Amino acid sequence: MRAGLERIRRFSIAVWVLGTVVVAVIALIVLPQIAVNPQTGDVYVGTDPEDDYWPWLEEDPQEYEIVDGVLEGTAEGGYLRLDADSEMLMLSNTEGVGEADWVRLYQQQGTGFDVEAESWLSPDYIGSLYAGAEILVLPGDEDGLLWFGASLTDWTATVTNPEVVPMGETATGQGNAVLMYEGEALSGRFRHTGTGLFLVAAVTVGDWQSLVNDVDDVDVRASWPPSDRVVFQIESDTGDGTWSIELDTPAGSTPPASTPAPTPTQ
Repeated sequence: MRAGLERIRRFSIAVWVLGTVVVAVIALIVLPQIAVNPQTGDVYVGTDPEDDYWPWLEEDPQEYEIVDGVLEGTAEGGYLRLDADSEMLMLSNTEGVGEADWVRLYQQQGTGFDVEAESWLSPDYIGSLYAGAEILVLPGDEDGLLWFGASLTDWTATVTNPEVVPMGETATGQGNAVLMYEGEALSGRFRHTGTGLFLVAAVTVGDWQSLVNDVDDVDVRASWPPSDRVVFQIESDTGDGTWSIELDTPAGSTPPASTPAPTPTQ
């Protein structure tokens, strides 16, 4: 009798534990998410403000402008006009958003400046602005739009035109750099010797990809999608390291001209 009661007790405990887990999972799916704005203390019930929200679908989206090197953004999101073949933009020193919040950026081509165009390509995600972030934007060969997603608060960002150094098949340097490559290579070897961070991103029109994210001695190969031009954004200003890039020249193509060495930033 006692053995039978013990089996019943164990079975009841197992059922109770399983039921608790199921209820918890259902609660996470059904009940709304609650978030607290770290800047204002406001409480938001629901999901991320960006979920299921696209500013380009609004009837009257807000247009942003760069005034004296500063872009004032709003929590609702908006857009910035990008002139064809204009200078690259660097958005940085963001204020108003913290670690619990960010502003998603999307680049749109094929629309000109018409935010109500009936037929246009969907915007492409190119990165997120947050405290300490630096986002490079490469305008296309036709007029387009840069969209900013919704956030928890209004925000501001500093906008500059970074120094862009043209490169050929190889490049070497120290510190941060922005290198422009126009050729057929789609992969390369990225090396860093010394101490400190070594970050390399490939920026094209409507796209951003991380190629290298490492520290100290690094020797890796990476590739990127086909493009008539690609910008390598290098961040290497936390130590005494030096870096080099060697691009692969496709078979049958003419090797590009020698590369000017970028000016070190440290």
